Amino acid sequence: MKTKSRLCEVIGETLVVRLPEELDHHTAGLIKEDTEELFLQKRIRNVIFDYQQTLFMDSSGIGLVMGRYREVRYLNGNVYIVGVQNKIARILEISGLYRVAIQAGNIEAALQDIQNRQEKNKVNEN
Repeated sequence: MKTKSRLCEVIGETLVVRLPEELDHHTAGLIKEDTEELFLQKRIRNVIFDYQQTLFMDSSGIGLVMGRYREVRYLNGNVYIVGVQNKIARILEISGLYRVAIQAGNIEAALQDIQNRQEKNKVNEN
């Protein structure tokens, strides 16, 4: 089941957030509102942040990712970061987000990793 809300899309239990060109206080606030609403409406265990279009990010973007990380860690979920440009990669590295988020090449690779982890957990439960 897919649901769209502005820059967000829910695929199964995964929230995909396609970040805009500029991720500042204003846009991070809008995305936070959208994601909080979706967390209340849907069962979300993982979040993928797609930075493919993002050329600028301030500390609000870091807060956005950390907030979603806090939401999913209690559900044994993960946060993924994909499509990062070099300039943004440096900000993510310095901020420590790469210690809490999993890097993947693109959305499809992150979705595949999520599926692989779910299958591995099912095997370990049996």
